[in-house]
Amino acid sequence: MKRALILLPLSAGALIISFAPFSLAPLAWIALIPLLFALEGRGKKSAFLTGLAWGLLFFTGTVYWVIHSMYYYGGVPAFIGSLVLVLLALYMSLYPALFGFVLSMTRQQEPLVRVITVASLWVALEYVRGVLFTGFPWVALGYSQASLTSLIQIADITGVEGVSFIVVAFNATLYWIITAVVGNKRVPRRLIILLISLVIVPALYGVIKTARVEERMEGWEMQRAGLAQGNIDQDLKWVPSMQQQTVAIYYSLSRTAVKDGAQLVLWPETAVPFFLQNRNHISEMALDAARDTGTPIITGSPAYRRGTKGGKDVEHFNSAFLITSEGEIGGRYDKVHLVPFGEYVPLKKLLFFISKLTEGVGDFSAGTTIVPLTVRPRAAKEPPRDGTVRVGTLICFESIFPELARGMVNNGANILAVMTNDGWFGRTSAPYQHFDMSVFRAVENRIYLLRAANTGISGFVDPTGKVIARSALFTRATLVEDVGLKSGPPTLYTTYGDVFPLICLIFAPLSILTARRGTRHYSN
Repeated sequence: MKRALILLPLSAGALIISFAPFSLAPLAWIALIPLLFALEGRGKKSAFLTGLAWGLLFFTGTVYWVIHSMYYYGGVPAFIGSLVLVLLALYMSLYPALFGFVLSMTRQQEPLVRVITVASLWVALEYVRGVLFTGFPWVALGYSQASLTSLIQIADITGVEGVSFIVVAFNATLYWIITAVVGNKRVPRRLIILLISLVIVPALYGVIKTARVEERMEGWEMQRAGLAQGNIDQDLKWVPSMQQQTVAIYYSLSRTAVKDGAQLVLWPETAVPFFLQNRNHISEMALDAARDTGTPIITGSPAYRRGTKGGKDVEHFNSAFLITSEGEIGGRYDKVHLVPFGEYVPLKKLLFFISKLTEGVGDFSAGTTIVPLTVRPRAAKEPPRDGTVRVGTLICFESIFPELARGMVNNGANILAVMTNDGWFGRTSAPYQHFDMSVFRAVENRIYLLRAANTGISGFVDPTGKVIARSALFTRATLVEDVGLKSGPPTLYTTYGDVFPLICLIFAPLSILTARRGTRHYSN
């Protein structure tokens, strides 16, 4: 027990600071070793509780921003916000608890097989956490490596979970090497070879793949895109008297972007804090921003549709609108993956006493189609070969779900655009971690990604995961960069999706069952 009191905080703390904003990515490659030592020799129940304790430390240290969002912007008392954080962290901790429980069943496995089993188990549990109960894949281990561009290129095959696998496998391999050395045992040569390979192979693949992707990018049609970061105070965002001033700010930022050559301008999520589809003097101001500059704008805005779906007279949506260069609404995408309790209250009849945290309109309904917005950009000095930009828009929370970005690309998107309002997070670690997750969407699909955030971080990411430009938090900013329109064959990840974590999900339990059956046979 005394050993665990030292090892668990050491492991959780090292892993926490491997993520943004600290971004000490190499620490993740050894951060799990103290956890593995803490789990050493424990029975199933003890290993479960040890994993649970580690999870509470790690997830409390990484999703603590929940309290900030609920207290400052949800009007929820700090005590209730703290209780929600504890419950969320407790739920998320069930996954490392299961990791510890199942790990205790693998002791009879040969070390090399055990490394693969352990890494597969970790990935399988991460994947389940990302899809179960609408999914919450925040701080999946692979995201800690966003700053190590050469090591994350494998994501175009495996997705982010492939990076998680490599990092866990390295931790496990080094742990068993240390264990052998400490126990004065011979270190199996294959473990040393595996340890070296886990670094060299991904790095070599990354160098070769990066060069090939950059060569391919040279033949892509280029467009100049602008991002507008209005830095509108969250407390004032939905105040009716602020609407005209808000539009004026984004109008001015768009003019600045166009002066710098932007042929398309992206505004953040709900940058227009009213119903853009209602034609009135305020919505006309937003339309004028595109008409007067002769430049298409994609902006976030709430939307509605009259109907009877679900017994509702009116359905509300969190949407992205395309405003054409003629100042007309040329398309709309409705967010399909909503934030529970943020944009709607699940089981509302049962939880009638709870209100959603976001302001503005009633509960949102989910969109039903993942379709890019087709844009005809303002003409450049040199006429484009096609001139059509198909923008796959991801609204806020959607950017953490790889399948949505993949769906947009499979449906024809040649640029990805993330529109978000990270003002809810304040100056916590969340805006930085949220941005890093977008980096992987670019690598997985080998596509340029634009990100416009109300209070930051806005930025451009190229298909190799390189951040071309980014803004600071809580500043009013305009960013303009040249981006390429994706062409050529899709990546393996774009084509096949989450095959790798599904293989891990199948392999881990089969490996463990086989090991236990062999143990029983041996004991007989």
